[in-house]
Amino acid sequence: MALSADFIKAVDSNDTLMTRIMLKDSMLVDLTLNQFKERLAYAESKMSDLYDEHDGEQFSNDITEWNKDMVNEQMVKVVTNFSKERIAFLQKLVRTVYAQRAEQADRVEFVSEHKSSSVAPKAIGAGVAACGAVAAVVGIAASQPVIVAAGVAGVVVGGAVIIANK
Repeated sequence: MALSADFIKAVDSNDTLMTRIMLKDSMLVDLTLNQFKERLAYAESKMSDLYDEHDGEQFSNDITEWNKDMVNEQMVKVVTNFSKERIAFLQKLVRTVYAQRAEQADRVEFVSEHKSSSVAPKAIGAGVAACGAVAAVVGIAASQPVIVAAGVAGVVVGGAVIIANK
């Protein structure tokens, strides 16, 4: 994941408010939190005044109380009290409240990391071969040589796809 030019500009110009806003927003944009972590590491390396002292707020550990309203409230508070404690809590809060979306984001991230996998072509080849075999059997049962020929061709093509992607 690459840092955006706008984020780099905000950090490099020491625009603390804009940097904090972009950091907190990235938690909701990318629920894997990878974008947030990459941005945070960059901001920490360039800005000495990124963090605030924690304001003392005690965070609820009762996840049954955690909801979207609490996320929104903490998203507002983190801009003016960008403490390590609040950031840690907010990450857990976002991942919990948006757990279903976070799991989907994790799956998408996993798939994108493994795009070069040859599983999909093999599966397609197997599907084509299986459909071809069924068509050949149906053609034999119906005494239709054209269907048999098409089925055999499907088996051959499906097999070729499987072999080509070993």
